[in-house]
Amino acid sequence: MTLPADPGADPPALVPGELRGYRRFRLAEDGLRPPVHVGAGPWSWPVEHARCMVDEGHLPPARGCGCGLYGWYHPSHTGLGTGWGDVTAVVAARGRIVLGDTGFRAAAARVLAVSLPRRARFSRRRRRRCERLLADRYPGVPVYRSRRRMLCRHPPEDLSALGIAVRPSRAPCYGWTALAVWLAGVLVLCSVAVVPRPVLLGITPAGWLGALACFVLWQVLLGWLVSRASPLPGQAPR
Repeated sequence: MTLPADPGADPPALVPGELRGYRRFRLAEDGLRPPVHVGAGPWSWPVEHARCMVDEGHLPPARGCGCGLYGWYHPSHTGLGTGWGDVTAVVAARGRIVLGDTGFRAAAARVLAVSLPRRARFSRRRRRRCERLLADRYPGVPVYRSRRRMLCRHPPEDLSALGIAVRPSRAPCYGWTALAVWLAGVLVLCSVAVVPRPVLLGITPAGWLGALACFVLWQVLLGWLVSRASPLPGQAPR
């Protein structure tokens, strides 16, 4: 059952099938653990069922509570800042689902595909170890060495029939902008080393004060861009 995005809309209707989503995990010795509630343990196979860690008196996902199994509609939301996870996975949500603007909370879900962490892509020994671990814990789930190839095989679904526009995240744009701003500031700071000493001595106190203000503004702008590109792990799917 899927709840409408508008609380004042008509009663929820049954939606057949599963809802595809994307999320991050931390690959551990016992399986795929959520990046936030690590104490909840790894996801079960073949289906993981949500449990509320705050109130056991209701079945997740519940309105007014943050319980449920989280997922994003678009894979670009699983980039930087989505928790401490090192693995991107495609999941299929089922049961009662609460729909949001960019993601959902579900009562149950299963893992459809997994891409290997970056640390395993450059070492054959680590790669084989991770592949064996995932094959033992989640039999039958495809394991991709390339995240891009996995996303090509499992693209985002069209949810326009549910009144949801699946849009990519703007976080990568903020990330590239932050990198450009950082490089520009570093180049300006390095250029001071080639300025002749008489020119530096001739700068008035007002000029140095303006330079200090520009430096502070550069730091503030850089911090804001990084915060937009990398939200806190607590905002990540659980």
